[in-house]
Amino acid sequence: MPIYIIFPLIAVSGAVGFLIGALAQQDISYRKLNNTMVSDAYVYQSRRKIFKSLSFLGITSPAPAAVQPTQNSVSTMSGSTFAGSETESSEIELSPDTGSMSLFEQFILWSRSQVNHVIMFMTFSIGAEQPQYKEISHVASIMKYGFPGMDEIHVYKNFVVSYDRRNRIAHWVCEHLKGECLTYRDPQTLEKPNEYIPDASIPTMFSANMRDFRNSEWVGGHMASPQNYKCDIAMFTEAYKFPNIVPISRALKNNVWLRLEHYVRELALKSGSVYVYTGPMFMPQRITFRNWAIRHHVMGMNTVAVPTHFFKVIISEHKQNDDLPFVEGYVVPNAEVDAETDLRSFLADVRDIEHFAGLKFFDGDQRKRLDFTSSDSSLDIEYVN
Repeated sequence: MPIYIIFPLIAVSGAVGFLIGALAQQDISYRKLNNTMVSDAYVYQSRRKIFKSLSFLGITSPAPAAVQPTQNSVSTMSGSTFAGSETESSEIELSPDTGSMSLFEQFILWSRSQVNHVIMFMTFSIGAEQPQYKEISHVASIMKYGFPGMDEIHVYKNFVVSYDRRNRIAHWVCEHLKGECLTYRDPQTLEKPNEYIPDASIPTMFSANMRDFRNSEWVGGHMASPQNYKCDIAMFTEAYKFPNIVPISRALKNNVWLRLEHYVRELALKSGSVYVYTGPMFMPQRITFRNWAIRHHVMGMNTVAVPTHFFKVIISEHKQNDDLPFVEGYVVPNAEVDAETDLRSFLADVRDIEHFAGLKFFDGDQRKRLDFTSSDSSLDIEYVN
């Protein structure tokens, strides 16, 4: 065979081998990252940048979020609904996140789509529904509306915690309440743990313990209430872990805070799906005319910080008003409050909660569709007095 044919064949074979190897390596890397995203919140939050850096020859595909609303919407942040849309349906559609697929997976997906179109054409089926794609499980299902902050994330069965090692309490806790879990009770949940449970993933020196709560005017308050998870003993028990426990006034816990938790559960029963962000706040106090300071108690030998206030940001995907999500925020002082106080008096603008808590809710594309104005609740839910 002439040499002028051999050399081009060798060059072509080498190039083809290189491309096949690169595609195979990209496919392996993408699969490993997709598996890691299920349990690692940091990887999930940074997934777009990671996949972009691994894109083959700079070729990228549009990377929609794992869960996308089907309408352009506007919301209010302390008691109104996402309003105004060009489409009538607001059901959540799950679409393939092609930005998290290797070129090989995209080719397989494209091939299946073409085969499906051919089959539909040959069987005279028009307008066949496209296959549904499941969102990235667990972390994505809980953190659907984003991470308010990314400090030391701990993922549990039905809630996610951002932990503050310095104060020995959570920065925030996000949970997803479903109506079906509130209508059934596992008999094993009738008995609660006698003590709060340490989390082995947090060093002992940065965690509270039961001795810190003894002989104190403060008691342990749950950011994610165990009463939300009576349907499952594992989820119920996890709510008693120390990262979910914050010092709270006994009078507040037994009255206003209990009513607020009950209101959230009633909302979940009515709507079927509620996302709740809960956390501590440290509000400044005026010392002199021009000087302010943040003063708060600490508790026990571990100097566990006692918050001055607590917040709750509630997102209800209720089935009324064309299924438009409903958002409201509450701020409650960590002190004895009149038990007859109307819960609506604690309604707060989410922008104020963000300012004092140092968090940012609904970050990313969803925030562009939000209207940060205040109004009264439009849901037909009774506030428990």
